[in-house]
Amino acid sequence: MLCGRPQEVKEMERVECLYRVSTKGQVDHDDIPMQRIECRKFAEAQGWIIIKELCEKGVSGFKVAANDRDAIQELRDDAINQRFDILLVFMFDRLGRRDDETPFVVEWFAKQGIRIFSVKEGEQKFESHTDSLINYIRYWQSEGESRKTSMRIKTRLDQMRAEGLYTGGPVRYGYRAVEKGRLNKKNKPVKDLEIDPEEAAIVKEIFERTVYEGAGPFVMANELNERGIRTHHGAKFNALKINRILAERQYTGFLITKDITSPFLPELQIISKELFDQAQVIVEQRKRKNADWRNIPRQNSTGALLGGNLYCATCGSRMTSSNPGKGAKREYAEYLCYMGANHRVECSGQRVYVARRVDGLVIQVTRLLLDSIRDTPKDASIEKRMKVEIKALSDRVKDAKQKADNAAQEQENLEQEVAKSLMGKSRFNPEMLGRLIEEASQKKKELQRTAIELEQQLTNQKKISEELGSYYDRFLGWSGEFGMASIERKRMIIAQLYKRIELGRGYKLHFVLDWNYEQFLNDAVLEGVKGVESASLQPPPKIRKRSRAAANQTRKTA
Repeated sequence: MLCGRPQEVKEMERVECLYRVSTKGQVDHDDIPMQRIECRKFAEAQGWIIIKELCEKGVSGFKVAANDRDAIQELRDDAINQRFDILLVFMFDRLGRRDDETPFVVEWFAKQGIRIFSVKEGEQKFESHTDSLINYIRYWQSEGESRKTSMRIKTRLDQMRAEGLYTGGPVRYGYRAVEKGRLNKKNKPVKDLEIDPEEAAIVKEIFERTVYEGAGPFVMANELNERGIRTHHGAKFNALKINRILAERQYTGFLITKDITSPFLPELQIISKELFDQAQVIVEQRKRKNADWRNIPRQNSTGALLGGNLYCATCGSRMTSSNPGKGAKREYAEYLCYMGANHRVECSGQRVYVARRVDGLVIQVTRLLLDSIRDTPKDASIEKRMKVEIKALSDRVKDAKQKADNAAQEQENLEQEVAKSLMGKSRFNPEMLGRLIEEASQKKKELQRTAIELEQQLTNQKKISEELGSYYDRFLGWSGEFGMASIERKRMIIAQLYKRIELGRGYKLHFVLDWNYEQFLNDAVLEGVKGVESASLQPPPKIRKRSRAAANQTRKTA
């Protein structure tokens, strides 16, 4: 952009000036007037006339290439068209700080007949090889200084972040940047983060509804917009913004920038770490690729209790809920076997079930289970059993590794026999030895694979053991809230408690508990569930979908 008006041209050498500041701080301070004053004084002393002044604000001569700088391109165009005689800058580094580019840019102007001057460093000439070398060295030194400056700034900022100090940048929803009396090295006030109470309440609501109700991002975004709640910038919420909030670990009380994490800052904590971790599990399960192992309920508008983990006991397909249609005789929701409703030949089981009857049985069983955990203290025997299982698994890992090492040694011993066999000094002929080495190699690989698998099992078992307390506490917490919980909360608890619920003809229900909670229930409780009408906690045999050929056969005999 032009910084000054073109002046009246006289019979004297014409000058174009370039002024540049690279940082926001320099822009705010406005260092350009100082450069302009010094260049004008220099030109006047030389008897030159300035015909154009070009300014670059906030442009890094180190990071931005010459081809991407409008001012350099304008200077080049003026040079080609012989509109000026002298290029004047306050210092040569205003032209750039890239040693792989700027020296050649400067030399290009010289080849166009343009003389290049700096107020501080004088004229850059190209009368000899030495001049070109000096030109290159100057920008090589300039780039080195830029790199060191950038490194110093990064180190200083990283140190500040590591100390838990806000260093600028976007302010996350739920916070605000305010001056609290902290000063920088120049004794100028700087801002710090603090919780915005109104926004923080929304952040907490988003996490709690995700974890406790299984509410989806689209639903929550629409509800927030209907309530007139907006983002920092006054924009409406959408699913993407909700998911970004759910992914932001800063809400647990940490300042996080790339690979720098501050110490825990209680004054910035909006949600607990446990709540954040639970939300991440749910977000991960919502991804399409993980649909088979999700344990969060699917959203429905029918008022039915179950969603996502209810399956047909006959064909194994997922069941859906349905509202009565317009003008329908019934006034209640139903559960439908998808295969039975849409492809009757694929499922011979019952197609339709009254939702309230199924829901009543599920609530009855769930209350029984939750009441039992509430009346039963955490069984220390579970922890003992876990320790025994971990010890046994550790021994298996050790044994597997030893067998793998023995197999590797056996293979090595056989390989050492190769030379002897070729010389006729081995008890094995070459063909037999080759076969034995191949067999030993396969055996080694299998044993190594077994050792790796067992080691992974051991890792998982240790993790489960460490999380045992949190699962128990969660189970116990459900027992206290289930009776008075909303339908959404009940739906979420049931989805997490049961890995699978299978519904069969005659309203027979089979509950498959999540193993993490099953371990806290004794045999008496599991037997008691059988007393509930048509309900069982015994996992059913594996359901296999009937082939199309079998279905066709059924249709023929029908």
